[in-house]
Amino acid sequence: MEIDHVVLAARSREAAEGVLERAGLAVARSRTIPGLGLSNLVVPLRHGQLLEIHYPNGDAPAAGAPPLLAFDQEALDAHPADELIPMAWLVVIEEEQRLRELAAIHEMSVFDAPAEGPGFPPYILAGFGANFERRFLPCLIHWPQGQPILTAAHRRDPVGITRIDVAGPAGQIEDWCGGPPSGLHALPGTAGPRRVEVAFTDGPPHTFGLTD
Repeated sequence: MEIDHVVLAARSREAAEGVLERAGLAVARSRTIPGLGLSNLVVPLRHGQLLEIHYPNGDAPAAGAPPLLAFDQEALDAHPADELIPMAWLVVIEEEQRLRELAAIHEMSVFDAPAEGPGFPPYILAGFGANFERRFLPCLIHWPQGQPILTAAHRRDPVGITRIDVAGPAGQIEDWCGGPPSGLHALPGTAGPRRVEVAFTDGPPHTFGLTD
C-alpha cells in the first residue's frame, strides 16, 4: 500500500521554490485552488507519487470553505524555523470497490473530483475532513484512469517517497487504510505528519518537514 502524495504548507511560492531548488526538484504544474485562498505547486516523483505544496495567494477563502488556509497558517506560525510543513498525506487504493468499502466501514466522506487540467485525471477521494481533528489519518485516493503522469526538469532523479514520520497510533492508521502504508513510521502523539523523506538514484535522500 503506497503513499500517493503529501501536502506541505509554505509561506510563499518563492519560499517553496527555494526549498525545492536546494533539493534538486522542480515543479510540473501550479494552479489557484478555487475558494480556499491557496495556490499549489505539484512536484512529480516516480511511480505516480507527488509532493503538493500549498501557499497563500492573498485571496479570502469563500464562505463555508474548508479551513485549510487557517490550518496552514497555524502550523507555519508554530514552526517559524521550518520552511515546508507536512499538513496531510494520501494513500492510494488501487481498486475503487475497496476504497468505497473502507469508506463505508469508517463512515468516511467520498468525493468524486473532476480532472484538473492536462496531466491530472479525475480521482475519488475518501476521508477528507477526518484529518481536521485526527491529523494523523490519511485521505484515501483512487484514480479511475490511472495516477497523474507529470514530468519536471529535476536536477536530480527522484525515486519517490520512502518514509513518512506521522505522530499517531499505527494501529488506527492501518485499520483506516486497510493495511500498513509503505514507509510509515509512527511517532508518539496525534499531531499528524511531521516529515517526509524522498529518495534519489543519484545521491542521499532529502527530508522535508519539521526539524524538531
